Amino acid sequence: MTAHRADPSVRGSGALPEWAQNQDVVALLSLYLVILYAVPAHLVVGPLGGAGSPSQIAGLAGLLLWATYHLGRSAPTSTHRQPIRLALLAFLLCVGISYVVAMLRPIPADEVSTADLAILAVLSWSGILLLTADGIPSHGRLTVLIERLAIAAGLLAAFGIVQFFAGESFIDRIDIPGLTSNGVAPGAYSRDQFTRPSGTAVHPIEYGVIITTLLPFALHRALHAGGTIVSRWLPVGLSAIVIPLSLSRSAILGALVGLVVLLPTWPQVRRNVTAASMGVIGVLMFVTVPGLLGTVVGLFTGIAGDGSAQSRTGSYQIAADFIGRAPIFGRGLGTFLPRYRILDNQLLGILIELGTVGIVAFLGLVTTGIWTMVLVRRQVADPRTRDLAQTVIASLFVSLSGFALYDGFAFPMATGTFFLVLGIAGAIWRLERPQQPGDG
Repeated sequence: MTAHRADPSVRGSGALPEWAQNQDVVALLSLYLVILYAVPAHLVVGPLGGAGSPSQIAGLAGLLLWATYHLGRSAPTSTHRQPIRLALLAFLLCVGISYVVAMLRPIPADEVSTADLAILAVLSWSGILLLTADGIPSHGRLTVLIERLAIAAGLLAAFGIVQFFAGESFIDRIDIPGLTSNGVAPGAYSRDQFTRPSGTAVHPIEYGVIITTLLPFALHRALHAGGTIVSRWLPVGLSAIVIPLSLSRSAILGALVGLVVLLPTWPQVRRNVTAASMGVIGVLMFVTVPGLLGTVVGLFTGIAGDGSAQSRTGSYQIAADFIGRAPIFGRGLGTFLPRYRILDNQLLGILIELGTVGIVAFLGLVTTGIWTMVLVRRQVADPRTRDLAQTVIASLFVSLSGFALYDGFAFPMATGTFFLVLGIAGAIWRLERPQQPGDG
């Protein structure tokens, strides 16, 4: 790989650590995107078992790269405070304390195993966040990463559309040397008479949340990148088509949340064009796919009789019982097993597993990402950077809404995307924040 050395004249690059100057971090992150989205989620490195997800291994490698330099440095390398790094440290501290508390109580062997795997997963996601926040050298390289995220959204959406109309998942046909199935058999999910696309993800819900999380980046690229109108807007159009095809309340609500965050910051003309485009796409889809409109509407009008919705509301009393047993630091991340209850609510799961301290730390991490982007929007004049900050805010709100509707930490692809977006927030903050002498 050809090393990419930052140009000191590039705005923001003065705070770039030496390790990042000697590596093309965006190239490494691009490789991570390929591993995260192109490799089916059920394929793992066999001898490593549950710890053998290729994307998890890549995240741990990123953490090692980041830590190797920071552990060996003799002096501070940045003149910027990095709020997201501090918020991540607080969350990791809660995870660590909760793990110790779990190991000190009588604990079944299967909970020990899942707790160990959860620690590895969190460290992997943290590696991607830190690598992104501290390693992107310039606005130009950040733009490259955003463009690749948008393209990834388009490719994932296109694959999902093919799955929907073909009526099969295809991922059971993908064979990658060195990888084996983790035992979660891939297959086609269905609702009513329709096949629900899942892309390369574990489940259609995860797939839908990923698409809606990436949609703001696809919109940002379409509005600000060069190239033909088709190349810029195709990922947006494909994403807009596949979201209702996923037949997922989480995806549809996530798309609405993203638009609610973005639309007030757009000019009136852009809002009008967006509304008209959504209307046209919706009419074309519901006309060309008979029965789709009724199924989508039924997701919300028939919610009272929906088994998954009833399972969510029926979990509250069980959750309250577990929370009452360990209200401060929880019972340990990963220890609330499916045999106890499938919550379909990651925020509730964090409250059970990490306690009140842990949920506050997690929400603090998300809030820090959002608030730093609000500050960036206030202090910069460049409209493209302001729009990118709002894009990150929208993406984080979409992820947060998804965590309230499904057990996100059990789905590595969507959670990996979430921590990557937090890392992008950290990178924007580092590139834009005015230098403060004495900051460390």
